[in-house]
Amino acid sequence: MEPIAPSFHSFQFQAIESNVELLLSCEEKDYAPIKKLATDWFHQMEKRFSRILADSEISLLNTLAGENCMVSNTMLEVLFLAEMYQAVTDGNYNPLLPNETNEALAASTAALEWEVDPSLKSIKLPVHSNIDLRGIDRSWSIKRLAEYIRRHMSLQQGLILAGGDMTVWGRNEQKLDPWIIGIQNPWQANAKLGAVAMPEGSLSTYNQFEDHQAAPSASDVVQCTVAGQDLVECQVWARLLCRLGVAEGLALMAKRTSVCEAVVVSANQELHYFGKEISLHRRWLDMQIDHFHFHDLVS
Repeated sequence: MEPIAPSFHSFQFQAIESNVELLLSCEEKDYAPIKKLATDWFHQMEKRFSRILADSEISLLNTLAGENCMVSNTMLEVLFLAEMYQAVTDGNYNPLLPNETNEALAASTAALEWEVDPSLKSIKLPVHSNIDLRGIDRSWSIKRLAEYIRRHMSLQQGLILAGGDMTVWGRNEQKLDPWIIGIQNPWQANAKLGAVAMPEGSLSTYNQFEDHQAAPSASDVVQCTVAGQDLVECQVWARLLCRLGVAEGLALMAKRTSVCEAVVVSANQELHYFGKEISLHRRWLDMQIDHFHFHDLVS
């Protein structure tokens, strides 16, 4: 008897300032509860982390800079995660910024630190500063939802996407063909640079053209796609490579991560590949790579 093909259900909605998409292998009876779970989760995260909503937890925290503020367990977890990546990236990822009106602090963002009291679950931001998580909140939200769905609902296959951040699972255990994920060409709206084959794992693409809130950058990188296991790690490096540029960004990445691979698109429309040589045609498909940066420690 041939195995029964899994039934996939998909749905989309707007939340966390992104178009959220889910493609899940589930039974018809489970579709509605899962959809409600996902929409409720992302809207809750929006109320925690949106800098646009005036009454979100992070907006209130920024408004009360200089005062001790009680925060949720969720906020505390993400802020500790932000601190970790600030250390991992040698301070190049910095979630704490001076207010635009404070010229004295603007020249030295590295000097800014928040004060955290884990026992009281409180945080105090420096006066005239604000938190900008730069996408970690979104990638963390996707990661946590995927973990919950896999652990508590036993969904064998799935894909969750929001903005340029994506996590997939289930093709390894089922011994099926991998998920094939296209990578957008930043220069042509309806064209692809190639694709990424992933049985499971995470992928993050950051495009400077599409980030209207980012400050102008002199970087020679316009788009970066990073693949790995942890979505937050992928997101941090994708964004950071775009800001630091090819030489500085890849040098730091080679020093600080052993599990991520990347395809970087430069301003002169050349493609740089960073990763293990054996992965180049096994994972990264149909790409015209111009420069190779092989790193034996990358899996």
